[in-house]
Amino acid sequence: MLRFGIISQINPELVQAKVRFEDDESTSYWLPILQTKTLKDKYYSMPNEGEQVVCLMDENCEDGVILGAIYSSADAPVVKNEKEISLNLEDNSLININKETQTLTISFKNIRLIGNIDHDGILKNTKGISSDAEVSDKTSTMQTIRDTYNGHSHPDKNTQTTSKM
Repeated sequence: MLRFGIISQINPELVQAKVRFEDDESTSYWLPILQTKTLKDKYYSMPNEGEQVVCLMDENCEDGVILGAIYSSADAPVVKNEKEISLNLEDNSLININKETQTLTISFKNIRLIGNIDHDGILKNTKGISSDAEVSDKTSTMQTIRDTYNGHSHPDKNTQTTSKM
């Protein structure tokens, strides 16, 4: 039987929750929360306490599974476009994929990427670039350029001497 309710408690370690069903003022036992992948690839997402969910329950409402959260007039989706996939967090961090414009937007205070990045296109930056490692291109490194040009001299046309730059 399909039932709608509100999350009343969560257990993040066991990926379970209790659901309050307002139609008969009952509360479920601990129910597992449906996840997209759990074997080799793992997906994890927990509903919030107070979130409206839909559950598939047995005929006695003693056992079941939380199928997922659902939108309502009180909790409307942030994105209303079938061409977008979006994850919007309460602190305004977000990941948005626009399939129509082929644009991936990621907005977080800090982003940590682990692995190699192969970029083909123009890299635009508005805040500068810093590196804890050597910076190089296909012909040289920044250190090689510093070693070559920082120690050279220029003649001083007024005194006929050279000065180091």
